[in-house]
Amino acid sequence: MVNQGMNSLRPEQLQHSEPSVQIIRRAQMSISNWAGGSTLQLAIYPAQSSVAAQDFLWRFSSATVEQSGDFTKFPAHQRLLALRQGAGFTLQVDNHQAQVDNPYHCLRFAGKSHSSAQLSKGAVTDINLMLAAGYQGNMQALPVSSDWQPFMMPRPEYSTLLLWSDELTLEVRQEGAAQSDAQSWLLQPGDLLLMEHWPLAHTPEFRALTGETGSSLVLAWLKAC
Repeated sequence: MVNQGMNSLRPEQLQHSEPSVQIIRRAQMSISNWAGGSTLQLAIYPAQSSVAAQDFLWRFSSATVEQSGDFTKFPAHQRLLALRQGAGFTLQVDNHQAQVDNPYHCLRFAGKSHSSAQLSKGAVTDINLMLAAGYQGNMQALPVSSDWQPFMMPRPEYSTLLLWSDELTLEVRQEGAAQSDAQSWLLQPGDLLLMEHWPLAHTPEFRALTGETGSSLVLAWLKAC
């Protein structure tokens, strides 16, 4: 059943055009427990919406799956999912199966479908992006090094960018038209950078300050259609 609250939340009513950057610290994020594990909510929009009511337009989260079982249905949303840590699992979506065992491979499926996970070998951590009707988006894992790297995503049509790493300390910078306009942000492991309607005359760049060789971050981008 689709929550009736979705009908009153039209993306064009909730969007704004002023550039903004927000850092959501790991300590500010909420954790919810469910039968198969727990979920760390990285960000949700609008902020006053909830998973229980399923009245959000988008939600970015990371789940620790400790045992095989069914996923909750989200009839009004599209789901994107990728592995972050662990040996992986078999994702069953209705009559189709797919292996979730590569952090650089993102799977997309309808939230209304019956979906479940069969763990391959022990607990896993995944990353999830859910989008309501009227939103488009995608996400991908990017390898990180100590060298500066540009954000790699479609631009400028995607107005909201989300950058998150569970393991790395990151520095992100945005050059301006003048040197005095340049900005930079420091992200500790688990922090989320949320950029909205940012003028991308210069593509933002990032680099790792600490972390293991071969680590990655997750970059998601989305927009109201």
